[in-house]
Amino acid sequence: MKTITFYSYKGGVGRTLALVEIANRLAEFGKKVCVMDFDLEAPGLLHKYRHNIDEVNQGLVDYIYEFAIENNVPDSIGKYTKEITRYHNSSNEKELQKRQNNIVFIPAGNSDSSEYWKKLSHISWWKLFYEKDSEGIAFFLDLKEKIKKEFNPDYLLIDTRTGITEISAITMSILADSIVLFAVNNEENIRGTQRIIKAITNEENNLLDTVKETHFVLTRLPQITSPEEWARDEGITLQVKRRIEETFQNTERKLNSFNVIHANNDIALYDRVTVNFDFERKNEKKDQTPSISSEYLSLFDSLTENDLSQEEKEKFYNLKRSEMLLQRAYNSFFQNDPNLLEQLDEIEKLSPQLPDVYLLRGRYYAECKKNYEHAIEQFNKTIELNDLSGDGLFFRANTYFLSKKYQKALEDCDEYISKNYQTYGKGALRYRIMLKNNLGFDQTKLITEMKELIEKYPNDSNFYNSISCLYREQEKYELALKNIYKAIELNSEVGAYYSTLAEIHFCMDNTLEFFRNLDEALTKNYDIEDMLILDTDNVKNIYKQAIKYPEFVRILNKHNKAYLIDLLQKDIEKPKQ
Repeated sequence: MKTITFYSYKGGVGRTLALVEIANRLAEFGKKVCVMDFDLEAPGLLHKYRHNIDEVNQGLVDYIYEFAIENNVPDSIGKYTKEITRYHNSSNEKELQKRQNNIVFIPAGNSDSSEYWKKLSHISWWKLFYEKDSEGIAFFLDLKEKIKKEFNPDYLLIDTRTGITEISAITMSILADSIVLFAVNNEENIRGTQRIIKAITNEENNLLDTVKETHFVLTRLPQITSPEEWARDEGITLQVKRRIEETFQNTERKLNSFNVIHANNDIALYDRVTVNFDFERKNEKKDQTPSISSEYLSLFDSLTENDLSQEEKEKFYNLKRSEMLLQRAYNSFFQNDPNLLEQLDEIEKLSPQLPDVYLLRGRYYAECKKNYEHAIEQFNKTIELNDLSGDGLFFRANTYFLSKKYQKALEDCDEYISKNYQTYGKGALRYRIMLKNNLGFDQTKLITEMKELIEKYPNDSNFYNSISCLYREQEKYELALKNIYKAIELNSEVGAYYSTLAEIHFCMDNTLEFFRNLDEALTKNYDIEDMLILDTDNVKNIYKQAIKYPEFVRILNKHNKAYLIDLLQKDIEKPKQ
């Protein structure tokens, strides 16, 4: 476990934000990370992660208080921690997907409560470190060992208090393997940082006789907009670098890296940064401000220089490039781009273990080419690659349905629901009932199941449409109408609902309403062709009977669907088996 302490002599230099960005990037590399908020008097990490955790009740202050005041060393650090739940926009239709949790957060505590400040005020750092027989150093070394034993992180990142304090001494002298010093370009910041460097390079303060890496980050330099400003920027950077390096003279230590992070609107307005990838740095121009993203990447490279192999980095950046290209491929899929398969082949070469490549290729074969056998092969590959979203399973079920293998579709649907996948959760519940209907299950029981789902999800229009279809098959037309009108009330833009309404009216011998609602369904882009190819005879027979009406033919012609007449006619003439 490598421990990195993030320190600044003064606040407002971007220290905490940098820690979060480094933690997130390490996590994306698959590294297990523990982040600790040791800035006890002004905790900031909790606010950076406010959207990623639930309520914080305990933290580091409570843990220290237990020892310093109650004279008890807690058996575990676990109850004082939180898992960081990180999300990303998945490629498929922008659904939010939960990433694997590989960041553990040790907050300072619940700093909104008076109890937090009361406990903090009672902790005597003098007694912990300076009284005779004090055990503070042993206590904090034990804390570090507990983190290592209980979470086994690859990295422990510590956000420490500003100024020259006992807390900063603990985090840098006792806990750290590597120290990152942040400062802006003013005399107070630079002189304060030099004092800290002198303290940490003084062998008398090297209590554990360890060699620590030291990195410096000059932050918040103005953005460069002209060649003159570029020259000024380089002059400032060289001057500060020289002063920091001079501080290491006459010591056995050295400055391991010097990094610069310029001011940025995202930081100023939103307190956030979007860190991109190595392959995007190549396009940046020399005479302009480097992107904030590339500057954070440079810092990341400095802090992990001897930790990540070139093979790991190449694999990671190939994966990230693949994810970027995959987003473009999804756009191509929805825009019916004929070059989609070429795009997917390129992504597969970069990252052959990326499940979404095979998922999207499968959807293309199933939905665009109607090649269900090829689609199933791709979905099988998606599932083999441990598709965490379950989308491969869902779309394989859908493809089995399209190829009229209803039992296999039902088995996949049951597995999807049993594993509690979320992306298409409600759709799978509804889908399962309709599959059972196609397999001849008792409709009365299926209607009861659908009623239970409607009670649970009263605002989901799809459930009302599905139960309406079941009632129509039972010839309970009033109940069918009641439910389809509810579906349309909830969402009047779905063409399929108007086709359901049209079919009910046809069964009730109300042909005028049948024609009117069929026209509305096609106007709202209802895919009647798939319905005629795939749906049960129960529905198809309605449209076979409608062929005899000139108005039906006129409506199909109006919407460029005249070819469906031949399709229906051939089905009528097909000999019964």
